[in-house]
Amino acid sequence: MEHFVRSLKVALRSEHLLRKNEFRLTAQKLQFNALAGLVAVFGLVMLSLAVFFALVPYWGQALAALTVGGIDLLLATVLAAYANSLKPTAEVEIVKEVRDMALSDIEEEISLAEAELVTLKGEVRKFVRNPIDTLLPAAIGPLLGAVTRGLGAVKK
Repeated sequence: MEHFVRSLKVALRSEHLLRKNEFRLTAQKLQFNALAGLVAVFGLVMLSLAVFFALVPYWGQALAALTVGGIDLLLATVLAAYANSLKPTAEVEIVKEVRDMALSDIEEEISLAEAELVTLKGEVRKFVRNPIDTLLPAAIGPLLGAVTRGLGAVKK
């Protein structure tokens, strides 16, 4: 039972670490995606200004705004690609292995307990059906010993 409790504690701790790391990774991805969205909105505003300025004097300031907007969109794309490329660290794989080992230990303990329970159930069922047959093999040795001692005492 002690092994079961220890395995259960290890499984719970490793699951906690996995969820904590998953939350941290999700938060980082969300932050970078939010930043990429902000840059994209700024790029869209700049592109809109660029189109506006492009129509007014036929280049000049519009070309600069168009270039800035294009660079902003390129930066937003790079940030979004980086956010999507974030992967869990190597520590997570170790924690997953430890969790899996603990869970397999728990399963093993449960199967052992189940086997013991089935055996006990069979013994109880056998005892309830025929208690004399169950008790007789255990009682034969002491009975024979008592009979032999009794016979030995009678001869003396």
